[in-house]
Amino acid sequence: MPVHLLFPLFSSFVFVFGMLFAKQAIVRGASPWTGTFLANFWLGLFWLIVGLQQEQMLPLGDWWQAALVAVCFVAGQMFTYLAFQQGDVSVATPVFGVKVIIVAIILAILTDEAISGRVWTGAALAALGVGFIQAGSGASSGSVRSARRVSITIGLALLAAISLSLFDAGLQAWGRRHGAEQFLAVMFVCTALMSGVLLPWVDSPVRLRTLQVLRPMLIGTVLMAVQALSMSYSLSRFGDATRINIVYALRGLWAVLLAWILARVFGGAESQHSRSVMLLRLFGAILLTLSVLVALSDSL
Repeated sequence: MPVHLLFPLFSSFVFVFGMLFAKQAIVRGASPWTGTFLANFWLGLFWLIVGLQQEQMLPLGDWWQAALVAVCFVAGQMFTYLAFQQGDVSVATPVFGVKVIIVAIILAILTDEAISGRVWTGAALAALGVGFIQAGSGASSGSVRSARRVSITIGLALLAAISLSLFDAGLQAWGRRHGAEQFLAVMFVCTALMSGVLLPWVDSPVRLRTLQVLRPMLIGTVLMAVQALSMSYSLSRFGDATRINIVYALRGLWAVLLAWILARVFGGAESQHSRSVMLLRLFGAILLTLSVLVALSDSL
């Protein structure tokens, strides 16, 4: 495995643990906006320190590019935390893997190029995988309300995938052109500043202590910032978005397996589901991972 692919492999594991901690806090009453704000704050603080130590900054005339990529990242983060507020980690995370297929279709439409048969095959496998995940979730509840929550979770995860696909494309195009350190410093500072609009809905430290979720929220958001740092650096420094996203898509598998194993520790709903339900979700996650491999196999 090329060394730069270790970054997305690392991020795929850290993402799942970060979201398990954050989900634990959200289930106990914390606002999902708190997770979004804190994760982006840690990223902005880190890259502000890095940016102040550089001799050259991103030219002011190109700051709009960093701001536009930041908007996509913030939107992706918001939809991600909302998805985890609505449903299980093992439902939302596998769906994020289709973001590479989504951006391939979007780019083909924008450039008036024909969408390859491999992309359509991958999209069909992805739809089938989502269907298995949704079927498993429906089988675990049997209620219309629970089935609706699953559908909302998948919808929010797809919106997050679209937003983060656009983020990846902009980061690879502009980040490599300007240099990873220069571009990321401005982009993530913009991300932190934009996240400030969420402050009226962010839980105070006192409320987090009252809910007894300060520790999991801090751990979860720091881990989410670390995995985002690893992914964004690898994309802007090395490019190779295709293979990086394929490796990163493995988080769907880890989400089902780890959430299933660690649910008793983190208090996730996965501990209440039957073996058949979790096997359906695992099969759906495998199909979603295969969909990315099939759609992008001609680019490997």
